[in-house]
Amino acid sequence: MAFSHVIFDLDGTILNTIEDLACACNHVCEQHGWPTFSIDSYRYKVGNGMLKLVERFMPAEYAGDERMFSQAFAEFRSYYDEHKEDHTAPYPGISTMLDALCEEGVTLAVLTNKDHAAAAPLVQRYFGDRFSLVQGCTAAFPPKPAAPVTLHVLAQLGVKPSNVLYVGDSNVDVQTGHNAGLAVAGVTWGFRGRAELEAEGADFIAEQPEDVVNIVRGACAH
Repeated sequence: MAFSHVIFDLDGTILNTIEDLACACNHVCEQHGWPTFSIDSYRYKVGNGMLKLVERFMPAEYAGDERMFSQAFAEFRSYYDEHKEDHTAPYPGISTMLDALCEEGVTLAVLTNKDHAAAAPLVQRYFGDRFSLVQGCTAAFPPKPAAPVTLHVLAQLGVKPSNVLYVGDSNVDVQTGHNAGLAVAGVTWGFRGRAELEAEGADFIAEQPEDVVNIVRGACAH
């Protein structure tokens, strides 16, 4: 096997969460009479954590307004917590891909900028015990792509960077892996697409979930 461990991003990589995230954001906007956005436009607002997501949907006139930001963030978290499974589902072929990796003896983990309190239950709900570790965003580390949280995950797994493949769907994910010395496979079925992944320098491109299995087996060249 080319890699003994695979760490996955969550949103846009193994779970299609965009509609539930968009609905939660637009709910807050509607409560305040702010402009709302199309579901598709949220593909470019997510990826850097929930704090940044709220900052991106709030009108520019509230920049620096800590009171309003705190209120909007609390409203978003409350609504999303209640509705995070309304439309969310794994992408087609993901569970089969994960099972194939497990059968090969590969250790799986999740590293996401989604709040840990939201991420862990979603992973358990849709994927059971396939993942040895789930690390969401917490106050203990800066969000991806900063290296500390990724290095923490590697330490928890007890593995060297050279033995790990990071899999994600955005430029943030490519940066995340490379900042910690990991090879990165960019998936084209997620929120951002091939052009962004190639421009950021992804080591591999996966067009479908089974491609990830082939990359881990060493069947795909850099």
